[in-house]
Amino acid sequence: MHITDYQPRYQPDFKRINVAWIAKSYVVEDVDLEVLDDPDGKIIATGGAILLAMEAEEVVGTCALLNAAPGVVQLAKMAVDERARGKGIGRVLCLAAIERARQLHATKVMLYSNTKGSATAIALYRELGFVQLPLPTQAYARADIYMELELRN
Repeated sequence: MHITDYQPRYQPDFKRINVAWIAKSYVVEDVDLEVLDDPDGKIIATGGAILLAMEAEEVVGTCALLNAAPGVVQLAKMAVDERARGKGIGRVLCLAAIERARQLHATKVMLYSNTKGSATAIALYRELGFVQLPLPTQAYARADIYMELELRN
């Protein structure tokens, strides 16, 4: 398994993996589809990044960094294909995303998640140093937890 940068040819995989995990426990929202249908315009063109976990030539995981504010990126669209779970791919993606956030000169990584459907991910975020803060106005109806990681370069 290796991590690679997003290229437009991977958009169908980026959407497929994310829709599958969202639809399993939640409702796919319009805000999800806006980003998944146009990751080049909604993420890349605004200075964000998308990282993909690859096994051979197959995309098995995704993770995006969206520009949220000056010096702040939002960790989003982190998902691993159901067939590839349990191999530590989420951890590798998250670590790569934190490193990319540093390369983007971010001083903070923030995220929204859900305590019921994403317990494994939340445990990983805590292990990597993310701290839970009060939930501000959020982009996703399914979000019930907000976390931040202060970056020290």
